[in-house]
Formats: sequence, structure tokens, C-alpha cells
Amino acid sequence: MKINNSIHFAYWQFPLLFGLFLVLMNYSGISFLTELVSPDVNREFGLLEHLQLLLIAASFVYVLKSIRLKEFWFEKLSYVLLALFFLLLFLEEIDYGIHYYEFFVKGVREDKSVIRNFHNQGDNNYYLRQASYVVMVLLFVVMPFFKSKIKNNLVNHFAASHYIIYSFLVYLFIGQVSRWLPKLGMPVNESLRGNHQEFEELILYYIILLFVYEVAVSKKALFTAKGKLQRTSD
Repeated sequence: MKINNSIHFAYWQFPLLFGLFLVLMNYSGISFLTELVSPDVNREFGLLEHLQLLLIAASFVYVLKSIRLKEFWFEKLSYVLLALFFLLLFLEEIDYGIHYYEFFVKGVREDKSVIRNFHNQGDNNYYLRQASYVVMVLLFVVMPFFKSKIKNNLVNHFAASHYIIYSFLVYLFIGQVSRWLPKLGMPVNESLRGNHQEFEELILYYIILLFVYEVAVSKKALFTAKGKLQRTSD
């Protein structure tokens, strides 16, 4: 019972409560709380953005750990590439450190007309977001739901537990709450106006962390030392 309770807490209770807490802080109208979540000087310096970075960094660490745990060279190489992906994602999220340099070294405020990363250039953010929806539904809903019926060892390895479906529902719920509160008259934090999706991203990075831990750390290696594909879950 304790194990089951801890799983429910990790997969949906904690992200739901913490996500709601941050959303309510942001729309509270209380200056101290809104500044903590996303300060006027630059939202990149707020708690919301740095929690996202923490989750990405944790996923990166788990992937690095998994490289050591795998024996077959191809699987090791796959996790090396995945580690590079998380490193790139981290750098994209911090704008490659440019806003830190500008504020702390040059002492100037953010020039919002300057695009500092790839995902905010042109329509990149829109297309990346649409693609991410497809991947999320596949990895966090479809594959977990049909996991017991997936016979292919390779595909089954990347099917997370069904609990991650609850996490995805939290993602959807937090996204809707962050959209509807300002429409219901709650005070808007100007530094996050039009960026309510940042709360969705926080939950998404949390789900990715759960997924990485399941697939890369909890499950045994997909390949034996000699390169034979093996079943990694029931």
C-alpha cells in the first residue's frame, strides 16, 4: 500500500498540487509572490523558469548514469546522443546564457526584440509545439495504455507505466487552469502575459523526468552485452 501511495504521489498528486500552487502564486496579485514566480526584470530569472532547468538537468544526469549501466555499444551511443539532446535543451532554455551575461555582467535589461535561441525564431516554436503534442500523446497515453499488448521488445521498452497517463492529465489540467484564471478576472503577472504555457512546460519536463527514470534507469538494458535484444518489462 505504501509503495502504491508513493507512486500516486510522484506521478500525479505532487505535480498537481505543486503546479496549482505556482499558478495561484502567479495570479495572486501579491507582488512578492508574482515576483518570485516570474520577476518583472526578466521572467527567465524566476522560480518557474529555474524549476524547468532543474528538471532538465535531472533528466540529463539520469541519462548520463544510464550510459554507464548499458553494456552494448549501440545502446551506450544512443544514450550519449540523448544526453546531448538534453544539454542542447538546457542551453536553449537559458538562451545560451546570454540574458545572464547581459544582466549580471553588462548591467542592462533584456531587449525582448532580440531572439536568442532557435525555438523562438520565426514559427519554430509553433511547429515544435505541434510536434510535441503528437509525441506526448504517443509516449504518455497510447503506448502506456496498450503496454500489456505490445509484443515487440523494442517498442515495449519505451512504453512507460500506465501511471504516466495520470501525469499527462495533470499537464492538461494545469494548462487549462493557467489559461482560465486571467479570463475569470484574476490579476495578470505582466512578465508572463501571453506565456501561460510555461506552466505546461514545467509539468512536461517533470513527466519527461519520470519517463527517463523509468526507461533509462529502472528498466534493465535493452540489449545484452553481445547485442541481443531482450524483454525489459512484463
